Amino acid sequence: MTKKASTLAPDSSRRLLLPLLIGTLLASHASLASTPRNEASRIRVFETSLRPAVSVVGQPEQRWTLQERMEHWKVPGLSIAVIRDGKVAWAKGYGVLQVGGKELVDTQTLFSVGSVSKVGAAAVTLRLVDAGKLDLDRDVNSYLNAWKVPANPYTVTSPVTLRGVMSHSAGLTVHGFADYQPNETLPTTVETLLGRAPAKNAKVEVIYTPGSRFQYSGGGTTVEQLAVEEATGGDFPSAARRYLFEPLGMKRSTYENPVPASLGNIAKAHGWDGKPRALPRGYEAMPEKAASGLWTTPSDYSAMVIAFIQSYQGSGNFLSAPLAHQMMSEVGRSVFGLGPRLEGAGVDRRFSHGGANDSYMAWMEGHLATGNGVVIFTNGSNGTELYTEARRAVALSEGWSEELDYHQRVPAVSLSAAELSERAGVYAIGDAFVLTTFRHGSDDKAGYEIVQKDGALYRREGDESRRLYAMDATNFVDEEGGTTYQFLRDYAGKLNALLVSEDIGSNTGRIQTRAVKMSAR
Repeated sequence: MTKKASTLAPDSSRRLLLPLLIGTLLASHASLASTPRNEASRIRVFETSLRPAVSVVGQPEQRWTLQERMEHWKVPGLSIAVIRDGKVAWAKGYGVLQVGGKELVDTQTLFSVGSVSKVGAAAVTLRLVDAGKLDLDRDVNSYLNAWKVPANPYTVTSPVTLRGVMSHSAGLTVHGFADYQPNETLPTTVETLLGRAPAKNAKVEVIYTPGSRFQYSGGGTTVEQLAVEEATGGDFPSAARRYLFEPLGMKRSTYENPVPASLGNIAKAHGWDGKPRALPRGYEAMPEKAASGLWTTPSDYSAMVIAFIQSYQGSGNFLSAPLAHQMMSEVGRSVFGLGPRLEGAGVDRRFSHGGANDSYMAWMEGHLATGNGVVIFTNGSNGTELYTEARRAVALSEGWSEELDYHQRVPAVSLSAAELSERAGVYAIGDAFVLTTFRHGSDDKAGYEIVQKDGALYRREGDESRRLYAMDATNFVDEEGGTTYQFLRDYAGKLNALLVSEDIGSNTGRIQTRAVKMSAR
């Protein structure tokens, strides 16, 4: 993953609409004529039920159409596949390949999927493990010749292994990578690992003892890519074709970068303003193929999601069941298994991953007990906001459980102006107060600024603010539903601290931070 989209409320410039063309093109591009009536009804619910993350009980719930939110977020194209009971229930494309053009997004449109690529890479690696060509717990350097993980004091007692690499717990650096424009030279795998031009990233190295903590690392996935290349004697796209695409019939998928124009029907790149990027070609290249270089469709990608579920349940043979069980088990202190992020338990056990290249945002998830899931791809820098809302609409249309709804209902709590003012202020984070599960340097924050405005509390960051909804007199949740704030009183009754439980990205995890109130606002 390269660049995380802002999850704060959009400023006025981001409320501008796309040209009216998208409105006329957003109607179904996959004919509903042959769709069963109940399926067509589900699709209509999806298309008309996008909503915020939080609603207040007793107040009218906000509802948007997909068209309205594509225009709002300035994302010209979206493609989706919904998985039900281990099969693709429906798939559909919306919008256009490129703003100003007439080519429509359909179920065969190729999208760049960012770090969702990593789960595909994990599939290739695990197939090689099943074949006896790779071992999850062997020192990865035993497979590497063109480059090796540099030895240092951290690797003396605990070597870097594929299990550690795939779960982001091997101690490796380089969170994500910058995309490459049409006129830029692409680095080789080894140049990327060395951090040597034309690579744009720093070198990949171990900075903590493998297994001692979690740190998301696209650099680690590039080590995995080299191990696959060395084990198979070819390039990574060829390995993916042999071990992943061909066995699952994924005919519209490739790790080639730049994606060959000859494949056609390629969703073009768009920035935060909804305007085309990477011209004249119309899309960037991601030479770190395993980490962020997959081009595919939701229907193709769903075949892999379904194969994982079937292998896990013992009804499929893409992976051996014991290995699929390991894939779907967290490793050490990581929130990841062998490739995907894991959440929930029992009937709500699920795996997922988000993807974010400069101009494309993607989401995938699968539910291990029920065989349900969804894959959503977009071709705009604001796609994270859009696919998050679209995913909630899928949960509603499919009748997923409250645990999977990702929509929070809060009671109508009435706090006085004086009570709100007491909670407003600047809260400073000190090392002694970090209660942490997963935190790394790029996510460190100086503190939290809580302000009172229009009878409510907001968390302010720079020029943007997000509203905090009261769940009770003590606990608040932000408007996106991902972060909770607990206001704490000391023994003397003074409100002097804040406990924040915060999502730090779909591909990382959650942190819990205690901050002390320094001044009022």
